[in-house]
Formats: sequence, C-alpha cells, structure tokens
Amino acid sequence: MAKVSLLKLTGPGGGKVNTQTFIGTFETFILERFNDGTVSFRSTVFNDVYLRLDATGVNQGQTIPDGGGVVNCQFGSLTSEKFRVIQKKPAKPDQYAGIVGIESNAFPGRFLRVNGAKDQVNVQGVMASFEEWEILVVG
Repeated sequence: MAKVSLLKLTGPGGGKVNTQTFIGTFETFILERFNDGTVSFRSTVFNDVYLRLDATGVNQGQTIPDGGGVVNCQFGSLTSEKFRVIQKKPAKPDQYAGIVGIESNAFPGRFLRVNGAKDQVNVQGVMASFEEWEILVVG
C-alpha cells in the first residue's frame, strides 16, 4: 500500500495497492474487528489509511480473467473499507484448510484478488485461487 496524499476522506479513494516479493512495512496491516462481524485492514505505516475495494462492474458469481473493479486506499473506514473473512471449505469435512477469502461487505460475493505475476490487485466475483489468503496474526 502506498498512500498518495490521503489526508482526508475522498469518494474514490486514492493511493496504490500493488504486489511485492517481500513483506515490508507497507505490506503489513492492523486487522480491526467490528461488532457486526466485519473487519478493516489499516495500514501500519500511514495513519488512518485503510484498504478499500470498489467492485463496480464486477457481478457476483462472475469470473473476469484479469479481475476488475478498483482496490486502493481510503482515509478512514466507512463502507468500501469493510470486509468479511470467509473460510474456504476444506477438501475433507474433518480438516481445517486455513485458507480464507476476503469478501467485500459493501459488495457481497466480490473478493479481494491478487495476481503477483501480473502485479494485479483488484476484484473478482468468485473465490478461486487468486482470491485465497492465509492471514498471519502477529502479537
């Protein structure tokens, strides 16, 4: 996450969310939990800046080859900055997969998507391989 002068709330958000080959400070977030079961991802570097997902143009259940929508940053956490962490169903019912999808709360059925080979961070209407995550909680 790279903030580009986000000092106040702006409708379309701003900044850039991209992929890296290492985990540095720009690649770490504070997971904020809310009473309604949603979470937000707050930057550990940029004060009050959150991950934002706008799935406009991406239909629920739709697979877009290179994804769609917009993933960027926002000052503060309102609607497009809230997500649900959805556990992937394991291959066998008695196993824990440890894999989750990060679903938009504002756009149900739309998931955060990353394709590192193409430096793409965007949105998909299904949860497939580019929409799978393992969340490591430290501290």
